[in-house]
Amino acid sequence: MARSAIRRYGRWLLVSATIIAVTVAVAGGAYLATPYHGPAGSIDRVESDPAVAVSQQDGTYRLSPTEGNASAGLVFYPGARVHPDAYLATLAPLASEANVTVIVPKLPLNLAVLDTDAAGRYVTDSSVDRWYVGGHSLGGAMACRYAAGNPDALAGVVLYAAYCDRDLSGTDLAVLSVTGSADTVLDRERYEASRANLPADATHRELPLNHSQFGSYRGQRGDTPSGVSYDRAHERLSNVTVAWFERQRDSQ
Repeated sequence: MARSAIRRYGRWLLVSATIIAVTVAVAGGAYLATPYHGPAGSIDRVESDPAVAVSQQDGTYRLSPTEGNASAGLVFYPGARVHPDAYLATLAPLASEANVTVIVPKLPLNLAVLDTDAAGRYVTDSSVDRWYVGGHSLGGAMACRYAAGNPDALAGVVLYAAYCDRDLSGTDLAVLSVTGSADTVLDRERYEASRANLPADATHRELPLNHSQFGSYRGQRGDTPSGVSYDRAHERLSNVTVAWFERQRDSQ
């Protein structure tokens, strides 16, 4: 093959590789930037609840009790590709019933792994006496990483369908871990292998939920129906989480 032909072929390969790389990057960015949202009805119900004050800035939501001062605060990391608004229905009862201020931050490309320290922007608020960090799925794992690096800033950790890949067993953190018996997305082997990373007195509960019912969104790849309605699933989840926060408050 002549040198000129080889050069033309090389340029063609370079251009083709560049086009493919750009196409993949654009497609990947669009995929990550298109999160699962909560349905409008679930958001409207929370915003119309007189017991909950809802504020939103740049996609980050804050849920606060309207009666009295908050007894605690929770920064909750969404799961991968899930928008903060998908968790309003499941977390609002903490504000209305347990007197907890809840912050659900909007994360870069909707991935908690890209902003593990997001909770640090909020737990310095001295108007709240005790701060917790938590999350769903990947968000829960990243919440554990934040807690492992900042145990003195927190009172505890709340995990929804998540395993903890950092060792918290030697800390004084209170931990609630809730899983779903119908969840076909959670890596069960990694979850079981990681249980030893939690303190011995961690609270573990399993409920008849699938993966997406820890939020209000639909369409999670690999998820299967639980046989329980979203409203019933959210009621069961809030019963467990509200009661746990009330026990933490009463133990202080």
